[in-house]
Amino acid sequence: MDVFCVGLVFSRADSRYQGYARQYVEALLRLQKHVAIFSPHWIELNQYFQIHFRDQANRIHCFAITETLHTGDSMGKWAFFWRYVYLRRTLKNAERRMNMAIDFVFFAPVDDWIRPKFPKYWLNRLLKYQWSGLLLKMEDYGDLKDLEAASHLPLNVDPSFKDPDYLLSSPNCVAVCTLDRFRSEQLKSRVYKKVIVLPDISDYKVPEMKLKMADSIKKMSRGRMIVGAVLAPDDDPESFIKLLLNANSEHYFFVCAGAFSPQQLSPSSYQALTEVLSSTHDNHYFILHEMEEYEHLNALIQLFDVCYIPEGGNKDLPHITLSKAAYFKKPVIAPATHMNGALTESLKLGITYEENTEALLQSLHTLYLQMPLELNYDHKPLNNYAQLQNQSHLREAWEMLLWM
Repeated sequence: MDVFCVGLVFSRADSRYQGYARQYVEALLRLQKHVAIFSPHWIELNQYFQIHFRDQANRIHCFAITETLHTGDSMGKWAFFWRYVYLRRTLKNAERRMNMAIDFVFFAPVDDWIRPKFPKYWLNRLLKYQWSGLLLKMEDYGDLKDLEAASHLPLNVDPSFKDPDYLLSSPNCVAVCTLDRFRSEQLKSRVYKKVIVLPDISDYKVPEMKLKMADSIKKMSRGRMIVGAVLAPDDDPESFIKLLLNANSEHYFFVCAGAFSPQQLSPSSYQALTEVLSSTHDNHYFILHEMEEYEHLNALIQLFDVCYIPEGGNKDLPHITLSKAAYFKKPVIAPATHMNGALTESLKLGITYEENTEALLQSLHTLYLQMPLELNYDHKPLNNYAQLQNQSHLREAWEMLLWM
């Protein structure tokens, strides 16, 4: 099938998917495709494309879609049915406005659009496009700490009506994408179609003008190692704060950016944050809001000596800062469990930690002994990982996906 127009459906509003939208559109434009983007942030994305791809604006179309507040498997059957009715109406309206048919639909993530016990017959009637999507939830296909152990779902069999991946066996689903390079074969053994590992690609551009905030942090650090953390939604900063309170303030300066609120923090995390903000320590700088400008976020990570990845968040996904840390050649300290630990250990991106302050201090000390890291640390593995997350690999993945 010759695909001319790809519909990208981003049903979640967090910054990860805005970044994917920008990168996916660039890849598809290079493959000479028209793109229809459906996103809660359609206005911001439209402004971005008008500025950065002005000469190709006639091939990019942005449309509004309501943010998804529940994944598919948490919805009732009829609510899920009406979600697809709304999507079909949205796609058809977009086709009329573009005066062009959408040939292929890609869901990011696809988890919001699949669920067990929903008849494939209904899905095929409601969504008559060929489609694929980015599957986030991979824990059903095995334990990252022990891939030889039995997975939650039986492998090498067709998904049953009660299985969470049942709808991926729809004949209109031509492929499944994942960010998980460890369990893609297990997934393939159930869906019996192409499984493509997409790069966890990000934006790496920094501001043309140097940030005043970066200058201030550099001055406050007074030559100490800068250990930085950027919080994604649902990240728990407690282990980072405990590290800050126990580390040698003559050696380390800690920076943390994120949307802190009592609703997001556990009681112990909130108490730890209150303690550090009211302390007389001069070894920290907190940015108590999400950094919405990706260029400013990149400038901040570029300033770090070490990038700290907190506990919590989605354990099946690479952290939002992992590819950025690799691009800017910053070793990471990552939790030993789940995806970030598996990537850090297997690709040698830094040091993993158990949730133990003493072990964390030791990991930090190991990196401190190699200061200055730009001279003494082996950056080759970081460079290799950054190369895996670039536009070239993304275009190759999309070519594979659209070649049917």
